[in-house]
Amino acid sequence: MLRRNRISFMEERLRRLEEQNAYLWQEKAFGIEALDAAASLGHFDTSMNKLEDPLPILRETVKRVQGLIPLKAAVIYLVGDDSSFYPAYCSPPDALPELEKRVATLIEDRTFVWAIKRRKPVLTEFKEKRAPLLLHVLSTISRTRGMLVGVMDKGWEEISDYSLSLLSVALTASAGALESFELYRNLRSLNRDLSSKMAQLEDSRNELERYHVVLEEQVETRTRELAQANDEMKMEIAERMRAEEELRSSESMLKHALEGVGEGIWMWDVASGEVDLSPLSMEILGCAADVAACPPEMRWMEGWERLIHPDDVEKVRYKKQKCLAGDTQGYRVEYRVPGGDGTVRWILERARVVLRDDARKPLRIAGTHSDVTERRELEDQIRFQATHDYLTGLPNRYLFYDRFSQAIAYARRKKRKVSLLFIDLDNFKVVNDTYGHDVGDDLLKEAAERLRKVFREMDTICRLGGDEFTVILPETGDRAEVQRIAERLLEFFDTPFPMNSGSIRLQISVGISIFPDDGDDIEMLLKKADLAMYRTKKHERSAFAFSADVHD
Repeated sequence: MLRRNRISFMEERLRRLEEQNAYLWQEKAFGIEALDAAASLGHFDTSMNKLEDPLPILRETVKRVQGLIPLKAAVIYLVGDDSSFYPAYCSPPDALPELEKRVATLIEDRTFVWAIKRRKPVLTEFKEKRAPLLLHVLSTISRTRGMLVGVMDKGWEEISDYSLSLLSVALTASAGALESFELYRNLRSLNRDLSSKMAQLEDSRNELERYHVVLEEQVETRTRELAQANDEMKMEIAERMRAEEELRSSESMLKHALEGVGEGIWMWDVASGEVDLSPLSMEILGCAADVAACPPEMRWMEGWERLIHPDDVEKVRYKKQKCLAGDTQGYRVEYRVPGGDGTVRWILERARVVLRDDARKPLRIAGTHSDVTERRELEDQIRFQATHDYLTGLPNRYLFYDRFSQAIAYARRKKRKVSLLFIDLDNFKVVNDTYGHDVGDDLLKEAAERLRKVFREMDTICRLGGDEFTVILPETGDRAEVQRIAERLLEFFDTPFPMNSGSIRLQISVGISIFPDDGDDIEMLLKKADLAMYRTKKHERSAFAFSADVHD
């Protein structure tokens, strides 16, 4: 009897070991399948800077998804410029009409919006004995890019966890590819505009350079003629007077030619320090064109320098000293001249040595003045548009990353902290849908103004896109200081925003991360602040949360 029981026990144990071994082999097969799928994800084999539309990205995305999960059909909806969703790609194409009907039902019962907020696979319930639908959002850290809707033959229980996890990875990569495509498309447009403007600037510069070359050639020619005339004057006074008269006539023509293209002429006697300025040159410098009405100090180099902006004086002096020392044949420098009405003009000053003594020391220096204010303002405008949001005037995402990296680098060197606030306007889409995008734009601009009133001049306020803002707080102390700033921010937004027909109350959700406590790089700090903001938005409105207090 004992022997029979022992045999039964051994047989039962052997059966369990065989079941466990079969389970392990099944898990191994799933793991190998998942690794193969992960290896197939790869990078998009597409040059983003050559794409004219996102269709190759969408086609590759559906191919990857159907390689992970057996879908009878799949459609990708993208976000349009007006924040609406539209079908951009369907596989197979003839499944689109039926899928559009299903999606319309999902939008109507709010399942579509719910799936966007989930940011993970969602399976709809069975309705009318139809196949279930698989929904998954395509999103990046900046915003939602689209939504995948697929028709399934199976439920969750027949799909491996590996496949679902890789599905999220693949769609996140696809959303990033769509964002890169949009960025490259915008960059191409900006580059075309910049290329056009730079070509115009280059044409103007070349034209000025040509006039400058002409001036140099004519000055050198006149110098040689003067030397020859001096030799001839020793022999014959009459010939010298004739040569001087010809010289005066030529110089007059040269002055008229240069001033005709907007360049003033000046001559500097280095030994005496006296400066001879043409009427146009004095006008460009902000003085009266009439020599008699010009201040006496303007006839000397020291008086001329008093017109230059204090921050630019040393730069101009350095250029002149290099020329006087014989290190350069001339110089080219741009500086500011403040006006009496608070305006500032930019002056381009060119100079060249035209006469030296036997020791090769400069005796006379000739040059020109040009007003380049318009060109400098255009350059500043181009730089501002590339780094700032067009609607609010706040720094954009590009400048945010630059400023944040600088703040982190400084804090790392000085062993200090940097705080990051991620701000989102609650229910802003409802405002756009109810009152229109014009009102929404006005509210965004007013929100930006309120943010400027709350924070310090040293802080950097950025608009990442849509209704999302970030604030970089360098030199922040402990957590209590950041909390006081966040509380003051909520108070500022507690006041309703005025409208023509009344007012609108906008609440905000704020997530906070701190360097180095919550992370050591920009992406980690931004991600944690974003997560804290979404947790705040989910549980309560008009509140803030620190990343350290948010747990999965």
